[in-house]
Amino acid sequence: MKKLLIFVSILTYSFAIISIEPKDIGKKKGISGEIGLSLEVNSGNTNTLSSSISAKVEYDNNRSLKYALFSYEYGESNSKKNRDRAFFHLRDLKRIDNLKVWEIYLQIQKDDFKDQKLRALIGTGPRIKFFNKDTKAYVGIGIFAIREDIKNLGKSDYFRGNFYLAFKRRFNENVKAAFTTYFQPKIDKFKDYETTSFLQFSIKLSKKLNLLIKSRYDFDSTPPLGVKKYDFSQKVGIVYSF
Repeated sequence: MKKLLIFVSILTYSFAIISIEPKDIGKKKGISGEIGLSLEVNSGNTNTLSSSISAKVEYDNNRSLKYALFSYEYGESNSKKNRDRAFFHLRDLKRIDNLKVWEIYLQIQKDDFKDQKLRALIGTGPRIKFFNKDTKAYVGIGIFAIREDIKNLGKSDYFRGNFYLAFKRRFNENVKAAFTTYFQPKIDKFKDYETTSFLQFSIKLSKKLNLLIKSRYDFDSTPPLGVKKYDFSQKVGIVYSF
């Protein structure tokens, strides 16, 4: 068989400061979540294996929204490891009024192929919502503290600003889209910045299943030596919600 490609499902979330479809408190009260698995196998001229697992759990009590995310991804090419990364994110949204929330978040991640042994951060800031119909826009402003351990560079502690703009639009009962872009400059060196942008389309297949089409672009103005400044990825798959 020249090529075998299997998509069991797809990760709903990615690495770095994650982009999600912005959440509104009170829309889905109680406990809910998502589980994702993905598997891709290619054989023939190139033998590759890529697999991932992710899980999300959230709790909404109409005054606040809390959620936790976990993701792990592993890959091989011609029996050599070419992907090994893990991610955990915890976030708490507190309602200020109908348009404003205060966010507190904690994140831990690693990515062997970006020479990132550990990146842990904690941050906070307000988020404001504009419009409140089929199209919604959000602006977030904040700051986070980072502890980072980079291969051959050692550990470092510093602060970054966190500025983001997000849109989401529901076209009808079955189709919706979301776009989020982050700008995260180092507080004491504004030319050292990171950006992350996501574009996502979701098509409802059933009450529990959605087809997800997602693109992501990352840029780091000062990456570690030997690591590219940018990353681009696209994913298509099925998401199961409960």
